[in-house]
Amino acid sequence: MQRGTTQSVRAVVGRVAQALVQRGNRYLVARRGYVLFKGSRLLPPALRFNGPDQQHDDSYLASSIAEADRVIEVLGCMATDLIVDIGCGQGRLAIGLARRFESLPYLGLDVSGRSIDWCRLHIERRHPSYAFRHIDVVNARYNPQGSPLGNDFRLPVPSGAAHLVYMWGVVTNMEPAHLPAYAREIARMLRPAGKLFLTANVEDDVPEVSINPANYTRFACHGPLHIVRYEKRHFLEMFDRVGLTLTRFDHHAAGNCQSDLYFVKAPVT
Repeated sequence: MQRGTTQSVRAVVGRVAQALVQRGNRYLVARRGYVLFKGSRLLPPALRFNGPDQQHDDSYLASSIAEADRVIEVLGCMATDLIVDIGCGQGRLAIGLARRFESLPYLGLDVSGRSIDWCRLHIERRHPSYAFRHIDVVNARYNPQGSPLGNDFRLPVPSGAAHLVYMWGVVTNMEPAHLPAYAREIARMLRPAGKLFLTANVEDDVPEVSINPANYTRFACHGPLHIVRYEKRHFLEMFDRVGLTLTRFDHHAAGNCQSDLYFVKAPVT
């Protein structure tokens, strides 16, 4: 056999072998339900809710760690502080926090039962202080068959127990009629001087509430509650009425026209 022919055969064999390895890796990921990346279990990319940049494991893990560092360094979270992560999704914050605090009083809540099931299996089992609960409230985007939010709505946290409530990318996909009830619950759960961090689409000189507003984001909105935008004064009044005061507002800092908002509950005087 000539040298050129031998090299061609080796190249073909190499490509076949690589394809088989890739297929085997995909099969293994599908079987075990997670990607193991730098010591952390991540949801497989095809199942992640976030945008295209989150499909890469390094970007996804980096964003998890960055949010954990925000909670620790900017919001002052310590290893004994109870964090309530409303709209925890697929555990992005918890994954980052678990790399900083092996044990932490953490509660993740979400209307997506599938997300909670994954977090329980792949995060809570490995880090028992990180707990996850499904909140079966209707959401046109993530839980369309859920229960209506009634007057007795209450989140599973004792009054005054939470040091920090975290809501990244939640308000932008929340039923607008539900936001006042969540604001009341957040104020109830937080201890005096407790903190709330959230991201939201908040602007001046727009209608009080807009769902999927045209020409607002760089992408076209589609499907229910893709983007819920609020007029800034109207939005802040909902939190001010329950005793949560805005301390910092970073316009569009969170991307996709979302802004970072920091609140504090009034301390006892």
